[in-house]
Amino acid sequence: MIIRKRDAAVVILLVAIILSSCASGKYFYDVESRERQKELRKHRSGNVFGDIGLMIASAFVMAALEIETDFYPEGQEFKKIKLINPTKDTIYVNMLTDVYWDEENFCDFMDIRIPPRQKCLMLVPVNANYNIYFSNTREEEDDEMLEINTDNFKRLSLYPGMTVIKELNLNQ
Repeated sequence: MIIRKRDAAVVILLVAIILSSCASGKYFYDVESRERQKELRKHRSGNVFGDIGLMIASAFVMAALEIETDFYPEGQEFKKIKLINPTKDTIYVNMLTDVYWDEENFCDFMDIRIPPRQKCLMLVPVNANYNIYFSNTREEEDDEMLEINTDNFKRLSLYPGMTVIKELNLNQ
């Protein structure tokens, strides 16, 4: 069997895409946050496969009984959000919410470190309010804070000074 260069390039590209889609977990340095992100991905995958299976089963039942109904999958619980670091420094991020993941823990994400000019793709609950604390230093004293609702964002570019309101000198 001979593998052509074009076929090898396609395979390499597909492997790179698959590996890069899983790479965001490496930016989570808090063990609980990394595990929570893995749990969210498993939970979301289970919901997607469950909805697909239910749709296929419904199609067979409707065909066998010769009835027509509409199938609406359950509401989406999670969505992808992309945190982008456009700077030349590592950005340190903590995301706090009032949404519970389980009976004892909030769906917070702590100690996310996004390298220069990189992005972190993560799953977050739909319609959750997050306080995002970020800085290009590890010290908490200079953290900036953004309040977001996950419904309103797909991507968020974080850079120092973005929350600082500049004073206008009206006496000039």
